[in-house]
Amino acid sequence: MRAKRMKNMERTEGAEPSFNEIIDVSDDMRRRRGRRRKTVAMRVSAALLIVISICIGGFPAMLQYRSAHELSNTSDRSARTVAGWPYPQADDAIAAAKEYNERLATSGQPILGEAKDPFSQVQGSSRSSESGSNESDSASAKDTEYQSLLDSGSGVMGTIRIPKISVKLPIYHGTSQSALASGAGHLYGSSLPVGGKNTHAVITGHRGLVDAMMFTRLDEMRVGDYFYIEVMGRTLGYQVDRISVIEPNDTSKLKIVPGEDRVTLMTCTPYGVNTHRLLVSAVRSPIPDVVPAEHDAAKDARTIATTAAVVTLLLGLLLAWLRGRPWHIRRHAAWWPKRG
Repeated sequence: MRAKRMKNMERTEGAEPSFNEIIDVSDDMRRRRGRRRKTVAMRVSAALLIVISICIGGFPAMLQYRSAHELSNTSDRSARTVAGWPYPQADDAIAAAKEYNERLATSGQPILGEAKDPFSQVQGSSRSSESGSNESDSASAKDTEYQSLLDSGSGVMGTIRIPKISVKLPIYHGTSQSALASGAGHLYGSSLPVGGKNTHAVITGHRGLVDAMMFTRLDEMRVGDYFYIEVMGRTLGYQVDRISVIEPNDTSKLKIVPGEDRVTLMTCTPYGVNTHRLLVSAVRSPIPDVVPAEHDAAKDARTIATTAAVVTLLLGLLLAWLRGRPWHIRRHAAWWPKRG
């Protein structure tokens, strides 16, 4: 290279370059190849950084999606089990639950909840760590009659569905750590969720687990929103009429009110602090006159927006990749217009 430049410098003024010098483009080609390699390396590095960022940011979401899918399948299996029962087994189960509720309403509810606060676990734990907790202090576990009521055979008594925040959870007996790690829990001492006058069922769920959403978005519910309880093949609709925050030891808003048919959803609040309890309370409302049928219920706007954003991002990355690729048109292709 240096010899070639020296030779060019020694060329006398007005001298014409040789033919070989004119067609020698090796320097240009080397520079282009170097620039191309740098460009490719930068694009590959950028793509890797994007992929790594998406994986890191999306890992908890993937865990939560998998958990939601598993919990939904658990609810569906329970519903199929009940659907396969011979008549009138499901009706008998409802009748037994209503009889239990009548006795509970006249008893004054002397016990309401477990011996241990179900939300005492540190926020940020996972379902697996919670499911291994000791249940020896569980009052509900010692009540054999209670455990036998509304049992579909797997410990699931029903399903809570909240379309607005994409919740579909199996409801288990009691609020032990194991129950709340597996889905939603029915607060022992409250009415069983079968509806009827003089009933007040309390359904609890965790908030802020690393690998499961559960009731994390319950604070997005507003007065006028609705949710559904599916139990023994029946679907009950409830419309939210009040939202409140209470102290952990305050049970005044969880008691049965004569004449009411009510369900309250309970979780911990504020998010990440857990010093209080958030109550989303609703009264039974007819379907579809007040509460729409489930297939007509408004879908989760956040899920729709997130899906649209992910699709847009992937399309943008694909277009950026395609723009960076050299396109070589095959002029001999049948679709290429011929000249002349």
